[in-house]
Amino acid sequence: MNLLDPPSRWHVRLAGGGLVEVWADGYAIDGDSYVFDVLVTATPEYQAKVEITARTPTAPERVCVAVARIPTSAVEELHTAGIGPDLDCACGSEEGPGRGGVL
Repeated sequence: MNLLDPPSRWHVRLAGGGLVEVWADGYAIDGDSYVFDVLVTATPEYQAKVEITARTPTAPERVCVAVARIPTSAVEELHTAGIGPDLDCACGSEEGPGRGGVL
């Protein structure tokens, strides 16, 4: 599997107050869940082992693969997060890897 583009950084604020950081190209609501995915090139063998969220009809090796599924009832808020040298978010979140709260 190869990523086609670098994914974006997302902050998902959980109803219980926690913060989850997800790297993905985007998300959609599927039933009762937010599903985050990335666009990749992948062999049919690899595709058989992962959750495919979308396919490109003209290039069967290009697919969107789910990287996270979070119940909508568990989410208070989500947004794209800033990317910078210290990984602090433009939303003012002080949390980041090694500083608590971000998975």
